[in-house]
Amino acid sequence: MFHEIQKTLMRWILGISLFGIAIWSAKKGCDKLDPTYLVIGFICLVIGLIAVWESLFAAATRPFMALIESIVFPVTKFNKPLLNLKLPAYYIDEGRYDEALNEYRKIIKYYPDETGAYEKAIWLHVEIFEEPEEAMKLFNRAKKRNIALSDQSRSLVKIGQKPLG
Repeated sequence: MFHEIQKTLMRWILGISLFGIAIWSAKKGCDKLDPTYLVIGFICLVIGLIAVWESLFAAATRPFMALIESIVFPVTKFNKPLLNLKLPAYYIDEGRYDEALNEYRKIIKYYPDETGAYEKAIWLHVEIFEEPEEAMKLFNRAKKRNIALSDQSRSLVKIGQKPLG
């Protein structure tokens, strides 16, 4: 990285120096009407342009390349992940209940009005993990958000609250 910066800096110093010589030589050639100075000025101008061409070209084309890339390869930054209810359902089918519950928690976090995520998470807490307290917390959270849960979810929470035996 440092080598590239050093190389670019040296090219710019050389280019600017040659531009200065080209201007001086062109002015002197015009004043004295001497074509030799004009030719020397033109040669210095061309060599100076060659020296700084890479940097100038990159700077000139950067906005256009950014525009083209934004059209061809649009980058959309989502502030929340895409809603995917199939992944946790797949985890449940595979018996990977911890992963399914984690996915439902993510869904509830980013999509707090998603009824299905609450219902499945409550079911997992009551039926699989036997954590009725966590199910009740989710139920109350859904209730605070005015989410209409199914009767089955309500009965699961009520059953989970009753002492067994």
